[in-house]
Amino acid sequence: MPYISVIVPVYNAEKSIEKCVSSIVKQNFADMEILLIDDGSQDASGMLCDKLAEADGRVRVVHKENQGVSAARNSGMDFASGKYILFVDSDDYLPEFYVEELVKAQEEFGETAFCWTAPQIVSENGSVKEERLSYSEEIRAVAGRRDVLKFSARGLLNAPWNKLYHMDIIKEQHLRMKEEISIAEDLLFNLQYLDAAGECRIVILNKVPYYYVRNGQVSLDNGYKKNFYAIHKEILGILWNHCEKWQVPEEDIPLFYKRYWEYMQNAFANLEVRNCPLSGFAKFAEKSRITADRHFQKSIAQKKGTMGRGTYLMWKSRIYLFVWLYEKIR
Repeated sequence: MPYISVIVPVYNAEKSIEKCVSSIVKQNFADMEILLIDDGSQDASGMLCDKLAEADGRVRVVHKENQGVSAARNSGMDFASGKYILFVDSDDYLPEFYVEELVKAQEEFGETAFCWTAPQIVSENGSVKEERLSYSEEIRAVAGRRDVLKFSARGLLNAPWNKLYHMDIIKEQHLRMKEEISIAEDLLFNLQYLDAAGECRIVILNKVPYYYVRNGQVSLDNGYKKNFYAIHKEILGILWNHCEKWQVPEEDIPLFYKRYWEYMQNAFANLEVRNCPLSGFAKFAEKSRITADRHFQKSIAQKKGTMGRGTYLMWKSRIYLFVWLYEKIR
């Protein structure tokens, strides 16, 4: 049985998959299997995956029909036989010491620890961008579930690919990526995992980078996301419930409303992308629902000091018509 199963969902990744897998097979830590889940690719990705498997016996390929990244990750978990699971996206890559440092931390802090790393955002040509999503300036930080809003504020909570998951927790609790949605499913999975893991210590390796390749476009630029508001309202509601259950410190609560405001601004922007199929009336109705949302209203109260009195009162009215009229007049 391998110590770690590395799961790589692959879809039309012929330009990046070789670099990605090369960075995994060259790891200083060798006791692992590498599962390439070819999710019905339409380019040469499937063939390249088979070629990579021929070159290294630790690489296995699963070819399946296209069902999306969550289904691919679920397939990977079904086939995985390691003690731990590590997700890597097919356009990203790892420094050679990445897995070794995670294993060291896991062994040092014990079986109840949940070990994370710090994503480093890089461009497609490999130049390192300034942003490192670290938790603190420390080499290692130890936190707990009560710090969930701090994780969220630092951009560490959403992704599955900077975390070393315990296979026994996943299997015993029957944890799965939700295949019915294509946004925020990673956040939902991480919340479910944290809840199942109990009072674990979360160990964050702030100096160990996961190289996350950003293609220069934010997700909303890539098209309209169906049910963006409804999905995020539900999952952020689950986050809020966990905050109460895990007794998040009172001083961290503003971080939730700050994050809620940001997501809802994205929800408004989602309704204005070019290929949005909704009618003008349907858009207006959706914006009205967002405006009246109870958590959104609380996030407005927190933003009071950063907006004019007129703007604040219009948002607080809970009636998007007033907001729209105010913006037109202004």
